Amino acid sequence: MRRLLLILGMSLLGGTLSSHSQAEGDEIAIIVNKSNPAKSVDRDTLRPLFQTTQTQWSSGTAAAPVNLPEDNALRKGFDAAVLGLDPDRSARYWTDRKIRGGERPPRKVSSASAVVRAVSEDTGGVGYVAMGDVTPAVKIIGRIRGGQVLAP
Repeated sequence: MRRLLLILGMSLLGGTLSSHSQAEGDEIAIIVNKSNPAKSVDRDTLRPLFQTTQTQWSSGTAAAPVNLPEDNALRKGFDAAVLGLDPDRSARYWTDRKIRGGERPPRKVSSASAVVRAVSEDTGGVGYVAMGDVTPAVKIIGRIRGGQVLAP
C-alpha cells in the first residue's frame, strides 16, 4: 500500500511539473490594434511604452499599453523579457514613479480575453497574451520565447 501511494504521489507530482514547465515554455504574443501600422516590435520599443516613458507610437497615435495582473505567469514572463524586472522590482518601479509624479502605469485587466478586447477597441492599444488567446480582432507584431523578444 505504501509503495502504491508513493508511485501515485510521484506520478501526480510528475504531471504537475510537466504541465508547469509547458506553461512556462509557451510563446507570448505581442498584440496591437489592427489599424496600428507597426509590423514588428523589439524590446527597445516595448520597454518605454510599458514603462510609460514614451506615450506615443512613432505614427503619433497615443500608446495604450495593457497589462495582466502582477501574479499572472504571462505578466511575469513579459516583465522579465521586456522590462528586465521581477515582480518585486516592477512593483517598486511603479511606487517610485507614483512618488515622483510620473505617468500612470499601463491599464491592468484581469484576463487574456480582456487584453484582446482592450487592444482591439483602442487604436493605440498594445498588450500581450498566450499565442492560443490571439483572435482575428488584433495583430501580432512580436513574440516572446525563452525570455527573448522576437519578430512575429
